[in-house]
Amino acid sequence: MNETRPYENLTVLIVEDNRDARVLLKSLTELDFKYIYTAKDGCEGIELFQKYKPDIILTDIQMPCMSGIEMVTEIRKSFSETLVIFLSAYSDVAMLLQAIDLKADAYLVKPFSYKDLLLKISANLPSACLESKLHAELSKREFEVFLDMAKGIKPVDIASKYDLKPKTVGTYRKRIFEKLHMTSNAELIKYAVRYDLV
Repeated sequence: MNETRPYENLTVLIVEDNRDARVLLKSLTELDFKYIYTAKDGCEGIELFQKYKPDIILTDIQMPCMSGIEMVTEIRKSFSETLVIFLSAYSDVAMLLQAIDLKADAYLVKPFSYKDLLLKISANLPSACLESKLHAELSKREFEVFLDMAKGIKPVDIASKYDLKPKTVGTYRKRIFEKLHMTSNAELIKYAVRYDLV
């Protein structure tokens, strides 16, 4: 398994009216994802979505022909599980509320880093395929520690259970978070419960 490309089987639709931004985002994402489709506005975005049914939509909000919000409103009528991340130079509260109403999975205000985008995707993607890959990357002992953490067992008790030093458990914890792209125990517990691991 290629640990450096956890998204390699996923497809992305980028909808962005700024050509330079669209080209840049495509050049970044095509290194990690299987297929990248690009559209210059919401009208073209809907056409490409209906044709390819991508796993992820990265869309600007303000665009000619059809806005990102209008486009997602149409898409959500039939496809509620597609991951949608709004990308906008506008931090307008009203727009953010509209995005939330559409059950947007995330909202990034430009400029943002590619790392921030990947974090948003890994934290919100409703794909069992991606997440099963992520926990499959854990070693046997890492997976055991992961399950104990998800059950709320204290690090000192985990260390005792496996005859480890507490510092070693801390190292396992760090590796687990890195491999699962998580930053908190809350995320870890949510993940474990969602996939019936505990």
